[in-house]
Parts: sequence; C-alpha cells; structure tokens
Amino acid sequence: MSVWSDCNAKQQFGIAKCNFDQEVTKPHRLNLDVGDAVVILKETTHWYYGYKQKDKEHRGIFPKSYIHLVEYNIVNGEFCIQRTDIVEEITKVLLEWGSIAKGYFLRTNPNFQRIRRKMNELNNNRAALISGNLPLDEMRKVKLMATAQIDTGNNLLGLDMVVRDDSGDILDTNAICTTELFEHHVHAVSRIEKANRLSSEQRTPRVHNKYSHNILLHVNAFVCKFQEDSDLLFTLFDGETHKPISENYVVKWSRTGIARDIDQFDNNRVLFTDLSRNDLSISKMYLVCYAIRIGSMEMKDSSESKRTSISIANSMLTAASRKHSQLSVSSNGSSGSTCEYIMRRPFGVACKDLTPILSKACDGPSNQDLPFIMCEKDTLDGTLRKLISNKDIGKIDSKMAVTIEVLRGDIKQIKEDFPRLVHTNVPVARKMGFPEVILPGDVRNDLYLTICSGEFSRIAKTSEKNVEVSICVANEQGYLIPGVMSIGTGHSPIDEYKSVVYYHDDKPKWQETFKIHVPIEEFKQCHLRFVLKHRSSNEQKDRSEKPFGLAYVRLMQANGTTIPQGQHVLAVYKIDHKKYDKTVANSYMELPATTAELQGTKPSISGLSLLPKDQLTIGVNLCSTKLTQSVSLLGLLNWSAHKETLEQSLNALSTVPGEEVVKFLQDILDALFNILVENDQPEKYDQLVFMSIIHLIETVSDLKYQHFLTVLDVYINESFSFTLAYTKLMDVLQKNISDAIKPREKSADGFETEESMEVRRLYKTTRYLHYVMKFVIRSRILYAEMNCNTDYVDFASRLQELLRMFIDMIGCPSNLLKSEGALLKNLHIIATDLMQVFDQVRLSVSIVEILEKFPPRRLIQSKMGCIKDFVETKLFTLPKCRAILLPVFCKHIKDHLESKEEIAECINIMNNILKLLYRSDVGPTHNDIRDIMIILLRTVMKAAHSLDRDTALVGKFFAIMLGILQRMDAQHYDYFVKDLHQRGELKEFVIDILLVFTELVSPSPHQKAVFPRDWMDMIMHQNTVILGALQHLSIVIMDYFLTPFEKQIWSNFFQCSIAFLVQSPLQLNDFNDNKRQIVFARYRDIRKDTAMEIRKMWFQLGQHKPKFVPQLVEPILEMSMMPETELRRETIPIFFDMMQCEYYSSRLELESYGDTKNNNSHHKGNFTEFKTAMIEKLDILIGAKGKGDAEYKQLFEEIMMERCSAHATLNLDGSSFVQMVTKLMDKLLEYRFIIQDESKENRMACTFSLLQFYSEVDLKEMYIRYVYKLCDLHMEFENYTEAAFTLKLHTQLLRWTDTELSPQLRSYRHMNCRTHRELKETLFFEIMEYFDKGKQWECAIDMCKILAQQYEEEIFDYIKLAELLKRMAQFFEKILKELRHTSEYFRVCFYGRGFPRLLQNKVYIFRGKEYERLSDFCTRMLVQHPQAEVMQTLEAPGKDITQSDGQYIQVNKVEPIMDAAFAKFNEKIISNEIVKYFTSNNVQKFQFSRPFRDVTNGGHMDDVRSLWLERTELVTSFPLPGILRWFPVIDSHTFKISPLERAVEIMKDTNKGIRQLVILHKGDESLHINPLSMKLNGIVDPAVMGGFAKYEEAFLTDEYLEQHPDDKDLIEELKDLIASQIPLLEIAIMLHRQKAPDSLKALQEHLENCFTDMQQHVESRYGRKSCDLKMDRDSVVMRRTNSFLPALFDGSCNRLSETSMGSSDSGLSKSTFLPRPQTNSIKSTLASLSFNARPSLMHSPSTKSSKNKEKTPAKRRSMKKDRETLSLPVANSQWYTPPLSTITSTPEKEINTSVTSLASVSNSSLAGPKTPDPRVLTEELTSKRPLRSEKDKERRLSRPASIATPTATIKNFVDTRSLSESSNRNSVETTDSTSEEDIRPPPLPAKTRDSTDFTSLTHSLDWNPNGYAMLNALSNTSSSSITTTTTMTKTSITNTTYEYLEATNFSLINAQDSNKPRPPTPPPKPSRNSKHIP
Repeated sequence: MSVWSDCNAKQQFGIAKCNFDQEVTKPHRLNLDVGDAVVILKETTHWYYGYKQKDKEHRGIFPKSYIHLVEYNIVNGEFCIQRTDIVEEITKVLLEWGSIAKGYFLRTNPNFQRIRRKMNELNNNRAALISGNLPLDEMRKVKLMATAQIDTGNNLLGLDMVVRDDSGDILDTNAICTTELFEHHVHAVSRIEKANRLSSEQRTPRVHNKYSHNILLHVNAFVCKFQEDSDLLFTLFDGETHKPISENYVVKWSRTGIARDIDQFDNNRVLFTDLSRNDLSISKMYLVCYAIRIGSMEMKDSSESKRTSISIANSMLTAASRKHSQLSVSSNGSSGSTCEYIMRRPFGVACKDLTPILSKACDGPSNQDLPFIMCEKDTLDGTLRKLISNKDIGKIDSKMAVTIEVLRGDIKQIKEDFPRLVHTNVPVARKMGFPEVILPGDVRNDLYLTICSGEFSRIAKTSEKNVEVSICVANEQGYLIPGVMSIGTGHSPIDEYKSVVYYHDDKPKWQETFKIHVPIEEFKQCHLRFVLKHRSSNEQKDRSEKPFGLAYVRLMQANGTTIPQGQHVLAVYKIDHKKYDKTVANSYMELPATTAELQGTKPSISGLSLLPKDQLTIGVNLCSTKLTQSVSLLGLLNWSAHKETLEQSLNALSTVPGEEVVKFLQDILDALFNILVENDQPEKYDQLVFMSIIHLIETVSDLKYQHFLTVLDVYINESFSFTLAYTKLMDVLQKNISDAIKPREKSADGFETEESMEVRRLYKTTRYLHYVMKFVIRSRILYAEMNCNTDYVDFASRLQELLRMFIDMIGCPSNLLKSEGALLKNLHIIATDLMQVFDQVRLSVSIVEILEKFPPRRLIQSKMGCIKDFVETKLFTLPKCRAILLPVFCKHIKDHLESKEEIAECINIMNNILKLLYRSDVGPTHNDIRDIMIILLRTVMKAAHSLDRDTALVGKFFAIMLGILQRMDAQHYDYFVKDLHQRGELKEFVIDILLVFTELVSPSPHQKAVFPRDWMDMIMHQNTVILGALQHLSIVIMDYFLTPFEKQIWSNFFQCSIAFLVQSPLQLNDFNDNKRQIVFARYRDIRKDTAMEIRKMWFQLGQHKPKFVPQLVEPILEMSMMPETELRRETIPIFFDMMQCEYYSSRLELESYGDTKNNNSHHKGNFTEFKTAMIEKLDILIGAKGKGDAEYKQLFEEIMMERCSAHATLNLDGSSFVQMVTKLMDKLLEYRFIIQDESKENRMACTFSLLQFYSEVDLKEMYIRYVYKLCDLHMEFENYTEAAFTLKLHTQLLRWTDTELSPQLRSYRHMNCRTHRELKETLFFEIMEYFDKGKQWECAIDMCKILAQQYEEEIFDYIKLAELLKRMAQFFEKILKELRHTSEYFRVCFYGRGFPRLLQNKVYIFRGKEYERLSDFCTRMLVQHPQAEVMQTLEAPGKDITQSDGQYIQVNKVEPIMDAAFAKFNEKIISNEIVKYFTSNNVQKFQFSRPFRDVTNGGHMDDVRSLWLERTELVTSFPLPGILRWFPVIDSHTFKISPLERAVEIMKDTNKGIRQLVILHKGDESLHINPLSMKLNGIVDPAVMGGFAKYEEAFLTDEYLEQHPDDKDLIEELKDLIASQIPLLEIAIMLHRQKAPDSLKALQEHLENCFTDMQQHVESRYGRKSCDLKMDRDSVVMRRTNSFLPALFDGSCNRLSETSMGSSDSGLSKSTFLPRPQTNSIKSTLASLSFNARPSLMHSPSTKSSKNKEKTPAKRRSMKKDRETLSLPVANSQWYTPPLSTITSTPEKEINTSVTSLASVSNSSLAGPKTPDPRVLTEELTSKRPLRSEKDKERRLSRPASIATPTATIKNFVDTRSLSESSNRNSVETTDSTSEEDIRPPPLPAKTRDSTDFTSLTHSLDWNPNGYAMLNALSNTSSSSITTTTTMTKTSITNTTYEYLEATNFSLINAQDSNKPRPPTPPPKPSRNSKHIP
C-alpha cells in the first residue's frame, strides 16, 4: 500500500509537461493539459496528489513524471512561478498585447503584422532568458533587446511608457524627485525613438568611442595556381601617399591551398586597430596583400591544376602539408633545413578599395573579392601601383575572398561587444603611428623600418645582381639580439629579416616594412646591421655565395635622441672575406654609417672598404612613448647640468611636439618645479617656469591628449612633493593679476592700445587656474603635514588676499572679459579644492562676493554656468555653505527668468538643486526648500503658465514647480502664506495656482497637454503632488477667504478639485487589470481623498452655499458618478444639501442664505434652478459623456429618497423630484446603451422616449436638442416624412411674432434667425421640403396655408405669398400626377427578455418602406435582431416565451382604418388619388382578421356558412405617419364576423368597385379596357368562384331564416346589394360595348348573354333596382343619392370574381390597377408593354413554344439586370388578381365542366372546345420589387398560407386541394380577409352552358396604347365537353417598365388523368430563427 506524505516546500508547485487524459471510470485521476499549473498537496513514490490552479475544487492524483517542478512565490494567496523581473514583465506584456492584437486582426489594422513580429521576438527572448543557458553578458544584451521591444511595442499600441534605468530595470518612481522623474521620461522617449529607428534598420544600438575605429579582416580563401609555399602579407594602405598605414598581418599559405600554421587553421583573421577619423576619411584606402613565394629562384614547373580553398573550416592538414609548413622560414630567418635552397621571391599583389565600405552609414560584415595579379618581372611595389592605377593588368584569373567588418570603439569595448568575433587569440595589427587619442597606459616602443631601395655596382660580375638584404639588431659588441624583429602579426618573432630577392636588379626597390621591438633599457646600445648578398639561380653556386657588402645604423644619436624620423641613405662597405676579422664583431662601428657622415672621405678598415657607388636607403618610423627625438626636451630634463642654457630650454619647451611632452610629462613637471624651488634668480625664472607649467597643462588639456589629464591628477596627488612651491606659485599668480588690472596707457585718441602681454598672460593663467591651484593646495597640504600646520593663519590670510584680488579683477573697469569668463568656468573646481585648506564658510562668502561683483548684464552665460557647476560641488552639499549660496543662486535665477534670459540654463540649475535636495546625504533641507519657495515658486509658476505648450521647456518648468510643491510641508505653506499675506499677494497666488492645477489635469481642447498621456508615472506623480497641495490650500482658503468671503477663490477651488478628480488617469475602473494593479500598488486610489476634501469644503461654505448651487451641480454630479461606491455615498448627499440651500434661500436678492432663518416668509420655497440644472447636466453626463451606470441610479435613488422622506418640508417635492430624476437616468442609460446600436428603430425609440420626457418636464432647450437629434436620425435613413413631423415639434413652441428668441428656443441649424417669426418661417420651408421629398403633399399644403395666411393677413408680403401659392399649386398637381406608393403597415410583437427594455413583450405597428412586402419586412426585422426567432402563429405566447431570455418576433400585416374625420368625401365624386392618401395616412386604428370554421350554427365544414372571421382592431399611441415610423399599441380588442356579415361586406365592396370603374372610364377615354373586361367577365360569368349564387344557396333560404331570425336585416341588405348590382353591371356593359375594339366583340356578346340570364334571375327574385349612374349619350350622370364611400378605393376591384371571394378586408396591397385620370403616366407605361403568350397544348407544338419555355429561367436570372436598366416611372397602382377558390362543395369526382372564356391577366390562349373550369391563379404585377431566392420561394410555397396572399408575401401557386387539409386560423400571414382562401376549396360543381364557349383563343397577344388586341376570332368547336385536368405553367414576361409578370398558361392533359388525386402540399419547412408554437 502506498504511503502518502506531505510535500516539502520546494515541491508544492509545478507545470504539466505532457497531456494526462484519463477515462471517465477513473475520476480520482486528474486530467492535465500541457502547461497546466498544478498545486501539489501530497506525494508518494510515483504519484502526486493536488489540484489545478484554475480548478481548485477538483482534486486528484497524477504521475510525477508528467510534472516539471518550479520555484514559486505566493502573491495574494496565489502560486506564481518565481521568475526574474524582466521575465515577469514580458509575460504580462504578452498577455496584454495578445488581446489588443486580436482586435487589430479582426479590424485588419495595418499594425497587426508589426505587433505580431514583436510578440514573436519577445517570446523568443523570454525563452532565452528562462533557459538559463546564457552567460551574463548575453543575458544583459537579451534583456536590453526585450525591453526595447516592449517599449517600442507599447508606443505602437498607444500604451503607457515604461520608465527604466540604464540596465533596463523598471525605475522606482517613489525614490526620485519630480524633476528627475521628468528627465527619465524624456530619456525614455528618446530611447524609444532611437529603438524604433534602429529596429527599422535592423541594428542593435551601441555607444561607441568616436575616436577609435577598427577593421576586422577574415581571410576566407585564395584561388590561385600554387607550386610553392607563400607568405601573404595584408596591410592597410594609403593610396594618396602610397604608404602603408598599419602593421602587416601574415598568413602562411601552403602550396596545397590552405594555411601552413596550425594556429591559423580556420582562424585567418586580424583586427586592424587605432584608426582615427582622419584615417577613415582618406580619399583612397586600400586593403593590400603582398604574396611572397618561399622557394627557389625559379618557380617549379607543376602539372597541378588550380588549388582552391573555398572552405578552410572543412579542410584538414595532411602529413604532406605539414611537411611543407616546416620547410618555411623559421624563427631565425634561416631555412628549416640547411640543405634546402630557399629564398623569398615576389609572387603577386592583391588589393581592394575600402573607401565604399568605410563610408557606409551602417556596420556589418561585407564579403569582398580581392583581384590578384602576379608580379611577372615587376617589383611588388610596382605591381601594386599598376593594380591601383588599373593599367596594363590584363585578365585577372585569381582572387582572394575576404570578409571585412568595421567595428567602432576602443579595443576593450570591442572585446566586450563582440566576444565571438574578437576572441583572445585574434592577432591585432596596430597602426604605424600614434592613435588619435593616446591613453596613459599605452606603452609602446616600436621602430618600423622600411627597406626602400638600393644601388649596387656590378664589380666583377657581368650581369646584374640578385640582391638579398639581411637585417638584424646587434648590441655594442656586435652580437645579434634574438627575437626582436617581426614580419607582422600572425607570425612569430624572428632573429633576422631577409628581403625579397629580385632577379637581375642592381637597383632594387623593395619598399618592405617590418617592426623592430627592442626593450627600452637595450635601445641606447643597439644598432641595425645590414648584410648584402647575391643569390644565385643555381642552387650549387648559391651555396658558395658569400655576402658582398655591409651597412649599419645606430638607433641612438650622440645627443641622446633616437634616430630621426624619415629616410636615411646608408653607406655600403665591401667585405673582403680574406681580410675581414670575424672575431671582432663590431669593428665596422668605427666607420661612418650614412653617406652624410662621409663628408667626401673614403674610410676603410681591415676587411671593409667603402663602395662609393653603392648605397642602401631605409625609412625610419618610431612610435615610442619612452624615447624622444627632441633635443630641446632633453636639455630641459638635464637643466642642472646645463644651467647656462636654462632660459633657452624653458622657452624652447613651447616648440616641443605634444606627443613628446605627454610621454615625459612627469619628468618635465619634476624638472620645472625643481627649477621653481631651487633657482637663484626668482625674478628671472619664476615667471618662465610658471608659464611653462601653464603650457604643459595646456598641452595635456588638448583633445588629443586629454586622457593624460588623469596622469596629471595622479602626479599631483601622488608624485608631487614640492612643499614650498605654493608660496612661489601664489606670488606669481598675484603678480600676474596685479599687472593685468593696472590702469593701462591710452593712445592719443583716448582708446586703449591692443591687448597687452599681461592681459594675455592673465587669460592663460585663469584658463588653467584650477590646475595651478591644485598644485598650490597640494603643496600646502604637504607643507602642513611636515610642519603641523603651524602657519595656517598666515596662509589663510594670503589665500584670502588672493581671493580678494579675484574680486578686484572682476571689478576692474578694464576689458578682462576673457579672463573673468575663464575664472567663472574654473571657480567651482578651485572652490572644491580650497575646501581642503580653507574655511568653508569664508570660502562660500567669497564666492558670493565674486558673483555679486559682476555687473547685471555682464557675462550672463558664464555666470549661470558657474552657478550650475557650483550646485554639483561638494561645497554645496554642506548645509551651512548652502545657506549662504542658495539664496544668491535663486536670486540670480529669478532675475533671469523674469528677464527671459538663459531660461534653459536656469531650468537645469533648478533641476539640479531639487535633485540634490532630495538626496538623504546632504543634511537638513527644510530651510533650503523655504528659500526656494519664497524666491522662485511664484516666478516658476508664472513662467510655466505663460509659456506656449508647444515649447520644449514647458514640461521642465511644470516639473520644477511640482518638485518644489512636492517638498513643501505644512510649515512651508504656513510661512509662505504669511509672507504673501503681508505683501497682499495671497489672493492672486491662490487663484493662479488653482488655475495652473486645472490646466494641468484638464487642459482645454485647443491646448496641448503638458505631459503626454502615455507618461503614466509622471501624470500619477503629478496627481499625488497636486492632491497634497489642494489639501494644504483648502486650509488656507478656509482661514483667509471665508471671512470676508471670496467667491472666485472658492469657485476656482471646486472647479480645480473636481476637474482633478474626474480626469481620466485617475479612473482605475477604465484600466486593464495589469495597469490597475500597477497604479494601485504605486500610487493607490486617491479619488476618495479628493472627494472627502471637496465634501468638507462644501459643508464649510455655510450661508454661502446658494451662490454655488446652479454652478456646481455639473462638476459635483460628474464627481459623484465615478464608479467607486464609497465615493458615491460621500458625494450624493451634497445634492440634497443643494436642494435645501435653494429651497430655504431668500426670494429677495439683498438677503442672504442665513437671513431667511429669521423670516420664513422670505423662503424661496422651491429648488427650480437646481432641478433644471440637474436634468440638463444629467443629459450631458450620461447621454453624451457616458458617465454613470445602473448602480449609480439605484444608489442615488436610495440615498436621496431616504433623505427626502426624513425631511418634513421636502418630503413631497423632494421625493417627486428624485423619482423624476431616476426616471430620466433610466431613459438616458437606455439611450446610451442603444444609441450605438445598428438598429435605427431602437435608436429612434430611445430618442423619442427622451423627447417625451423633456416635454413633460417642460425643458425647452433639452426638448429642442432631442428634436434635432431625432430629425438627424431620420435624415440619416431618408425618412423625410418623419423628419418633417419631428421638425414641426419645434415650430409648435414658436409664435408668429417678432419677439426675440430666447437661448432655449434657438436652432443650431439656423443661428442667423433672431426672432420667433424668422425661425418659424424658416422651419416651415424646411418642413415643406421634407414633406415634398416624402410625397406627403397634403401635409405640405397644410403648412402652405398657415404660411399664406401670415403673408396675406399679418405681414402683407405679397411677393412671398405669390411664390408660396405657386409652390402650393405644384403640390396639388403632384397629388394627381406623380406616382405615390400607398403605405403598408405591419404588426410586430417582441417577446422575451432578450430585447432591450423598451421592446420587451410589447406590440408595435410599423409603417413599411416603399414597396416593402411582408417577407422583406420580416427579413429586415431579423437583420436588426439577428438573435431573434420568428414565430409562425398569431397565438399569444405563454410565459415560457415572454419570460425567457431569448428573443421572439411575431409579424403580420394589418390594414389601416381611415379616420372618421374624413367623412367629407361622402357623396362626392373625387379622384381616387385624392382619397387613397387618407386611407393609409394619419391613421391610428388598424385591423387584421383570421378565418376559422364553426359548424355549431349550422352548415357543413366546407360550407360558406361555417367560415367565420376573428377580427382584431388595434389603436396606436400616435397616428401614423408621425415622428416615428412605428408606435406602440395602446389598445386592442377582438371580435367575430359572421359568415353573413362577411358576405354583405364582400357584396358592398364589389358594387363599389364596379361603380368606380365606370366613373374612371367615363372620365378618361384613353384608359385601357382590359381591367373593365376582366371585372365584368368575373362577375357575370363566375365560372371559378360561383358568384353570388353561393350566398343565395347559403343564406337566402327560408331554412336559414328560420334558424337565424336575428339575421333578417342582414339578409334583406344582402338581397338589396345583389339587386343593386344589376343596374351597375348594365351601365358597365354598355360602357364596355362603346369602348371594346373589334377583337373583343365576341367577348362583348358573351358578356351580354351572361348578363341577360343574371338580370332575369335577380329581378325575378329580388326586384328591379335603379342606379344613380346613367348612360346619357357618352357621359355618366351622378344623381348623388347614395353616398360614395372611400372604401371604393381599397383595391377590391382587383379580382376576377369579386362576388364569389372578394373581400374588403383582405390583406391585399393597397396598390390598385386603377389608372389615374388626367395623367399620362399610366399611358406611357402600358404603351410600352408587349405580351407574347405561349400557345396551349391543344395547338400543334411549335418551336417558339419550346424556346419560350426554355428561356424562362434565363429571364428570371436577368431580372436584376432588367431592374437596373428600367428608366420609366413605376406606377403605384397595379392591376392585380389574387388567387381564388370556390365555396360550393362538390365531390371531387364530379369535376367535369367546360372552361369559360377568360380575358385574364395571363393573356393565355385556351385550347380545346370544352375544358373544365380552371383554377385561375395570377400574380401581382410588381414594379421595382426585389426578386426572391428560389430557397425563399420554396419555403413560402410549403407554408399553409392563405390563397389570397398579402402583397407583402411571396405569391406562389399551390394546389388548392391541399388548402382544406387543416384550418389556418393561426397563420401568421393571414390578414383581414373575408374570403375562404385559407381552407381547402371543395371540387368545382359540374355545369354546362348553352352559350358560346370561348375556349379557343389565339395566342397572338399585343398590348398597344389604343387598347388590348388580345382576343381574336373565336374557333367554332363542338359543344361537347372534353374532360381534362388542368396543369399550370408560369411564363416570365419581361418588359421595360415592370420587372416581371407571372402569366399562367393552361395545358390540357389526357382525360384519363382527370380523376387522379393530386399530391398534398408538403408541410412548411422551418425557416431560419423560427419557432413553431402550436
């Protein structure tokens, strides 16, 4: 059994490193994902027990091997991985950036890729830091790279800037002062800008030594034909002077093509150092390689091909190559084997111009190829010249591959920055000369010797010599000194150097340079020996050859100096080997060395004789820091031995080069001070020595030698030992000053002569005075140590006298400005040093005297620089000295700030002072802060306030001001306030500082912020300082400005403190978690402290509170809305106090708040001003600025109601006010939430809600503001009608007077309108324009009438009246002539809690857009509410829907009920266009109906007597159209319509339709006859629907009357309507006869025959009726006996058989086919139509028919294109016939009837002699209507919808048989219809007709402007009926006016299928977001 034990502390936290998934059957095991953090509680051998950090409730076991244990910390009770600060920072940054980057990606922000790259780089850096594999220097680099990425990324994302120190760590902002924090922010900005630049250049930032440059060379490969080993000598070469610049770098190359030396294997690199800027600026610098062959005189023949070393790193040394390497030149210069025949022969030269590489701005390795040419017979130098000049070089086949990189900085820095490039074994090739800056520790003693050329006579030889020069270093005895010569770096030292041998050349030009490095102690005794030898091309002869000549030269001259720089021509002596005594090695040293020493003689000794014609030229270049070539310098150093030349030596010191001076600096100083102390003639030598010391200091101070200043300091502090020198130095110093300040002689014209020597000497003295004083002080200290400081008083008095002379010098009227400036520059150094030997207080006083002695406008810059330097001295850190110096410094600063001089320097000084006073090691600073406060605070504050914000100095000024305030405590404020009060400046100061604070925290919109918004640390620090200042100022204000009361100061305080409180940097709730934690940890939440301060000050106001009530409502309201509960609880009670203040304030202006306590009758008794301000400011803060939330509303209501209810007087008024404000906040919060919504309806509804509220509370300004907001919303969506109604609200507030407009009534759109009349008139015209655009011309006419009355009766402006009446006439004309869509209305129910509150479980009536059908409207609703589901029934939902969190929408079409006020149209014959407007406008009542079956009162299920209607009437809150496109339903009631009542309604509508058609056709002869033909044919021959016969069978029977005696009146009315229809039909048929063309004569006869039968039947049963319409010739006479109701125009005439199924309440579109009289629009429209129908199947099949059928889909696809090309006006009224069904019930098998001739909309020809009655299904002709998708059609096809589908739904032809399968009472698409289209119709009864049958119509149909040519000659066929079934096909007929027309073709199929049952209609498919509710 496993034993579980507790884990130790180090094993309690880990990370899963692998997934651990377990089965469900093992719940005790914990499932882990990679990366899960786990807390371990217990452990056993192989398992842990614990839980995941993100799921603490679920615990279990998991294997140990899956967990990686980590070190951790516990922060706020949570386990956190213990990481370094930078890793933690990267982790937090990546989390923060991740969420922002996601938003960038979704918005396709262009910065996404940049931030993504930075995140990847940060992640890589984090991994590298966590790995623990990096050395410290690499970790430091990676850390700096990571911080740079963080800073630049934050800058890119607009996040807060992080302030860091130099190592990249986040700065502790609480440990530094304000000014230093500001400096860090400035540095951070520059750091980020630099990082951004470098990142774009892909470079890592480095700080380089600008004086030192280096070139790193890497030799990669040498492609050439090798036969022997070679030495490759690389050097930098000056192309201008044709001289090498650097030492050589030697690569020993083998004949195999790789390095011979194992140390150089894969390490062929060298660093050329010490290059100066001048070197890099050489116009032509080359990298030169000399290739020197090591071998025999002649190159050996070899059949080997080119050897190529492309990659040395991958090669290996073979035994053969090692062997050849050993045969190279050894260290002693001899061959590796004595028997081997070896010499150095020229091979070739390669070079490359480095100037393009050095001139590049960016560093980086550069791969280069060096072209290589062989020497042939030329010298190396000659070949180089040829290669450089690029002449006669021919084709270059060989080359060297190298890599070159320029590295900046000194060698130490290079090794730190590039440890991989410059490791320890990389050789260094130094410059052959001193670098630009000579470092003190750089000890060199290098002699660079160049063998230039030689001239040698042949003597006994007939041919020219092959001369080889061997050079060695020998001592005085002539013995060789080994290992002191070097060919170059990369090669070990050699004993003897051998030159290159040129074949047969008596005048060789070698130009070979090598280095000689002899130790200093041996250098004086050494010389160079040159041995000349002829090398034979024959190996045997060469072995017998002996040297033929010798030359030498000494390294030191007789006067002790080294061999001079430059060329030397050496004398050559012939060696007679027979006589030459080799035992005396130095015998030749007796001979002259150079040709200059010969002086015409021919010296010789035994064995050596001069060769007069021979000579050897060498060049010497000495780089030594220990040896000199200056005679003058040696004379000074040895002055004691040559005192007679001392003066000359001292004067000559100024001519010695600086290099020589710095080399012997300490020796020269010792000599000079010895002379100063020991000389016997002080008058003669003291001044010379003093000026020599000055010259020495001047030399060392030069830029080139400035590093030797440390050597000088070390000398003074450690080596200087002259105790008596200070007296001499002080004497000379005083003398120089006194000589210079003596009055000078003037010229005759009164001007001073040129600058005297004394003045110049004083300038030099004061320029380097600080070093002179160092010598004085050090000498005095040494003297005092020896003599126990016995004569201190004397010394102090002498020193005081010297200081006094400085003061006198400044006060001297002579022109000593240069000397005074030099004194000021060095005074701080002198004072610091004098602290060691002089009283510090007396010294401080003297310094003050010196500064004060300067005239005000003299040397301002130098004086301020001196003050700046003094602030940084040790003297200023002493409190007693600071007390003397600081006031003087501050006074100077103040003077310059006020005069605006040296402002930048003043800022730097104040900055440094504040930084120093913040330190803890400078003693007490309380008095110092007081001095700064008294002298500078107001000046700094005014300067900061007056500066332009764009000035770079403004931030520094504010930082200094905040820094001063940061250090001020209560005592400082008390002292400062008393001082200001005494001077009468306190009020001004308080006002100024409050104003400055306000501008700091809340700058005006046109003003730039002092600190950028991403300076989070600086801004929060600023806020901390300001809060402390406000707390102190509140005490000052209460003490000094409450009595007497200063309103301005109190007002400024409240304004400032509230602006401070509500500033965005303090709103922690708006920050992300990371930033919130940082701010809270560093600065805490200071908002509550500020609010408490404001609350305290408010209640301190006492009787003065009423003065601030309206003024402070907004700021305190904004303050109270901050999302901090405690803060809200503290500030909300202030509002109740404000209510009381105004309520109890006096009505009389003279009385104050307190006076009303004695006289209650003077109470104001209301708080109207407070109430108004509260409402206005709530709107601004909540609606516009987004302040406040629901929690604030509840808290406000709770606190205020509690206070009001507890108050005796304000109980009622206060409570009602609180309720009203709460209601307003509720509406405003809702408005703010929805105003950003995409749903325009929601936005408008919220705006309207607020509009109503402000109307109720009578706030005109707010009311008008929201009127225009609502108007703008309408204009945004082109709701012109609603915009006009909205603007009318403003006009209702205006009067027709010339009264001046109050500010509340002004319109921002018409600011130029000043009076009521002007604005109202302007608004009227704007409203009329909107009504015109919205086609509401009737409303525009009403506006015109009002305006016309004003023009005619009030202002009598007939010109305007005339223009207005013209416009009015245009409106009247547009009513009749222009197309206008009839508005359609929809009922929408919003169920569920998922909707906004204003919509939840409410019913609205919406006004649809133009030509918007129900399906389009539903789609629009779903787009606005994408989460909603459409309900498929009209049943009221239960609580499971209404109380759910979902969204459910119920939509159906409703019919408007015309207002009863328009009864004026009764008994009048007027145009349909006039009345049609009033049927759908200005309506407030709507209705819809649903059919249902009820057989309880008799009848069968399929009988017409069982078809009832359930009708619902709705009332909206306001008429439509109005200021919104929708209004809520405020009342609704439902009732039932009996079948009889329904029949009466249908008959009324039918009669009205006939009547209107007759009137229209008589009024306009040009109208087409087709609508009239269809109407009459459908009524007199109701073949499909049965006509009114179905009503006779159902209701007009004795049986029905017995069963329903109460329906007697309705039955009589029905009979009367049937009888009244006959005279109307008679007139209509007569009218048809007059207008029918010949092609319709057959139809006319058919109509008359049918009418005759009908007339006989009706008149026989119901009697004869007359009609008020009469046919009088060609006119129709109206008798005006019956009323003409508006219902005539509701489109009821749009049916084939109105008497059978027509309904006045059907959901059909109000668009009608009736043409408008007096217009030509419909004529032009119909004239363009041309219908071509397909023939029926009874005709012979034709190609045309089949083509038309095939083209139908293509035409449908082209509908969109057709719509885009339409240009004709689209009629609002369309002829339309809905699908019809029958009422009569007949068994299906009895369907056997003939097809009656139809002149239908389809224009289809009917084939066959007799066909069964077809179900005539036609489609509405839709203009400019969007097409439906096939999927949408299919979905609606499958719905159990009404046959008489509303115009807003898709019309699909369905099998009428399927419609009776179920009742459609709950169908959503059911509208107010009295037809039976919602049930399945019974089969048609069989009937026969003896009349002529019109079944065979021609298929050639033409529609022309003169009428229809649609019915041709009828075919006479057999009267026997053919039993068939009808099938329907649809043909899409496209024309230029309408989009499409669904025409039905009837095809006849074999009779045997007549009784075949039709398939049932499939159930409806579920639509998207729909839910079926039974």
